Amino acid sequence: MAKSSVTGQDEAIAKLLSLADKLTDPIRSAANTGATVMKEEVIARAPRDKGILQENIYQKHVDELSSDDRHVYYISWRKGRKTSDGAYYGVWVEYGHWYVPPKVKGTTWKAHRANAKAIFVAAHPFIRPAYEAKKEEVLRVMQEKLAENTSKAIKELSR
Repeated sequence: MAKSSVTGQDEAIAKLLSLADKLTDPIRSAANTGATVMKEEVIARAPRDKGILQENIYQKHVDELSSDDRHVYYISWRKGRKTSDGAYYGVWVEYGHWYVPPKVKGTTWKAHRANAKAIFVAAHPFIRPAYEAKKEEVLRVMQEKLAENTSKAIKELSR
């Protein structure tokens, strides 16, 4: 009867357990890559009237909703105020809005309310169509980046 023995199993188990710790950064990197692809598409679809809305689109890692195995990114626009930098009107562009012409000088508010006709300005969505257009590509890019980062982590582990 042949006898066999296995050595080094404790070391192999320790290396596999340390792999989970090394995968936190690759997961975040893959999520960041996907968010960047989505952000670029949102910028490409945003209206170009003055370019203010496009310049204020950002992506942000949300620490409160993220963990070691899940990373959340927001893609939105800086809201700001009417008197400051920012694109406070982004939600109006995305969903549409009602517009009431300004009061003409010399008219009373009562007359203005009676005569001014509210006009609905149609929506020009840019975030929702960007999501629909790029969701498969974002998943593919994230999977590729995660595979690349995982293989790097495994190579570092085998040294």
